[in-house]
Amino acid sequence: MQPLVSERDQNFKLGVPDGSSFTLKISNREERFEAIDFQNRALLHIAGRDSSLPLPRVIPTLDGQLHSRIKHAGHTHFVRVLSWLEGSVLHDTTASPKLAGRLGRFLASLGVALQGFEHPGSNLPLLWDMKRAASLSDLLGYIEDASLRDLIARTLENFVTKVKPVLDELRSQVIHNDMNPGNILMDKAQPERISGIIDFGDMTRSPLIIDLAVAASYQLSKGDDPLQAVLPMISGYHAVQELQDTEMELLTDLIRTRLVTSLLIGSYRSMLFPENREYLLISHRSAMNFLLKLERMPADVALARIRKACLSS
Repeated sequence: MQPLVSERDQNFKLGVPDGSSFTLKISNREERFEAIDFQNRALLHIAGRDSSLPLPRVIPTLDGQLHSRIKHAGHTHFVRVLSWLEGSVLHDTTASPKLAGRLGRFLASLGVALQGFEHPGSNLPLLWDMKRAASLSDLLGYIEDASLRDLIARTLENFVTKVKPVLDELRSQVIHNDMNPGNILMDKAQPERISGIIDFGDMTRSPLIIDLAVAASYQLSKGDDPLQAVLPMISGYHAVQELQDTEMELLTDLIRTRLVTSLLIGSYRSMLFPENREYLLISHRSAMNFLLKLERMPADVALARIRKACLSS
C-alpha cells in the first residue's frame, strides 16, 4: 500500500500479486453513510450512462456490497476499493488551449452522464458547495493580509447581492464540483490525452454552471489577461453542453467566488492542520493572483469575450 495525498480521507494505491492496482479509500470518522453511498451510486450511474468516460469503477466486496466498515479506536470508518486509473497528474500546469478545450468537453460530457441522477446524500452540508458561499464570511478572520481580506469580503458581498438571488432559477443537477489539475490524469504516452478524472468527494447537487466555474478557476493565465487560458475551456464545454444566457452572465462572478472559497478554506484548514499546510495551500498564490486580475477586468468586457468563445465552439 502506497499512501496518497487527500484532504479528508486516507487513500492508498493498493497493489496485488498479479500486478493489478486499485485505490483503497478509508473515510474519516465523521463521514456519513449517505455521503459514501452517494459517491458509489454516482459512479455506477455514470458507468451505466457513458462507459467511455475514464472514471474509477466501484469494486464490490466479496458479498456484493459497495463498501465495508472497520472499527478503530472506538470509531467506525467506511472502507471502499475503486479501480486504479493510470496517468500523470496534471498538477498546476496551465493547460494548452487545445487541452483546455478537451477538458471543457470532458467536463460537459461528465455532466451529461450525471443527468437524472438523484440521491438522498446529494445535498449534504459541504464547505466547497458554492451555492452556500455566503456562510464563508465566518472564515475571513483566517486571512492575515488585510488587503486580501477586504478583496475577499467584497467578492462575497457581490455573491450575496448579485449571484445568490438567481441561483434557484438556473438548471441544477449533481455535479463533480472539483475538476482541479490535481484530479486530472493525463496519458503518459500521449501527454495531451486525458486518461481520467478522480476524487468525487466534493460532488453535490448545485447549479450546473458551477461545475464549469470551478474548473475554470484553475486555468490561470500567466500574463495579465485572466481569461486567456479560460476561454478555450468555456468554448469546449459549450460545444457539448450549451450555456444559457444567465449562466454566461454569472460565470465570471462564480469563478471569483470559487477563488475566494479556495483561499478561505485553505487558510482555515492550514490553521487546524499545520502538518498538512503545504497540501492545503497548494493553489493559494495562484488563486490570489487570478482573483486580483479578474477584479480589474470590467464585467461587460468579460461577458462579451465569453459569448464570443461560445459562438466559436
